[in-house]
Amino acid sequence: MQKIGVVLAMFFYLTSNAQEQATVMSYNVLNFPTGNIEGREDTLRQLINYIEPDLFLMQELKNDSGLQLILNESFSELPANYAASTFLTQQSNPSSNFRLQQAIIYNGDMFGLAQESFVQTQTRDINRFKMYYRGPDLNTGADTVFMYVYVAHLKSSQGTSNQEERLSNAQSFTTNLGFLPQDANVILAGDFNVYESNEPAYQELLDSTNFIRMRDPINSPGDWSSSSFQPKNILTQSTRSSSIFGDGAGGGLDDRFDFILLSDNMMRPWNTVVFEPESYYAMGNTGTCYNQSITDCSGGEWSDEILQGLYYMSDHLPVVMTLNLGVGSVGIANQQEETTALLWVNESLSLDWSKEEAVQITVTDLLGRVWLQAQHTVIRGANTIVLPKVANMKGLMLIRVSSASQQHTLKVVR
Repeated sequence: MQKIGVVLAMFFYLTSNAQEQATVMSYNVLNFPTGNIEGREDTLRQLINYIEPDLFLMQELKNDSGLQLILNESFSELPANYAASTFLTQQSNPSSNFRLQQAIIYNGDMFGLAQESFVQTQTRDINRFKMYYRGPDLNTGADTVFMYVYVAHLKSSQGTSNQEERLSNAQSFTTNLGFLPQDANVILAGDFNVYESNEPAYQELLDSTNFIRMRDPINSPGDWSSSSFQPKNILTQSTRSSSIFGDGAGGGLDDRFDFILLSDNMMRPWNTVVFEPESYYAMGNTGTCYNQSITDCSGGEWSDEILQGLYYMSDHLPVVMTLNLGVGSVGIANQQEETTALLWVNESLSLDWSKEEAVQITVTDLLGRVWLQAQHTVIRGANTIVLPKVANMKGLMLIRVSSASQQHTLKVVR
């Protein structure tokens, strides 16, 4: 009887809090807007009208014109007030001739954008957005619920070198998690280009020893590219059996490249932001069109019109899921800020800085002896600085990084 009372108390506590559902949609929009099919913003509008996403997380944007076109045209028929993040030209790998970027469009009636930054990688940026929930109690002094939304596009293609580069991309993300409160609500979405769950990049993203543990909500490990893998309805690429108009990949639906991962706390029913069970799916894929075009899928709720829209819009399928907001009392409810701007990782100093400027780095020991004084210019976002002069330093190391606008100190025991 006592156990029943506890369960009922928990039920009434959770259901007494104001709850709202948010639809999250992650989509590789294929070189938008410079692909070889005109009018794709109209095709995308059809898909957006069907899903009505509150968070739309994009990969393969080419320019700000494409972002504004999607915001103003593809979202034009939805009743909510939508807004977009700032388009930032790719900062990582600046010599690349194939530069792509990520961005988000969000329901401004439900969410606000508190901060934008990026994580620099070997391949391309991982964009980070600090969102807050505009809950019904926000203006009454209630604690603010924050989410950190990362949107990524990892290195493509098979082969050892590409796997290693994807792993490096993933490590840049997991390192950046160390700059957040450990109970942060975190979303990582995008085109990961991994072929199986044993691939090092995927294992790195889900490593239980990371500062914040991430989860795959559908937990379907295996060799996703194998013909024997089940269930096939989670596969996301390619929507086309052969490339059309010389743009995008062919081969039919036989890979799971597109993901939405969540921090472990978002899988817990008492958290402030909670994954809705059974809500995760690859749009349009009923599992009946393996190695075929998405237009060959049959069954399910998807009309021929929607399947054709998916076919012409991109060679990837969108991944969609639902979040319950304002559920419990655990998470970022106390509005913690990032706990540090500095980390010591792999014998290097990792900085997450708010703007491009000159910084002074000073390293001292417990006795106050100065081991290093140096000046560096850092960029806005993630930076990695190697400090070779402290390689032989033992014991407590104090690293102070200061600029005209801020100062941070990190204690490291070696």
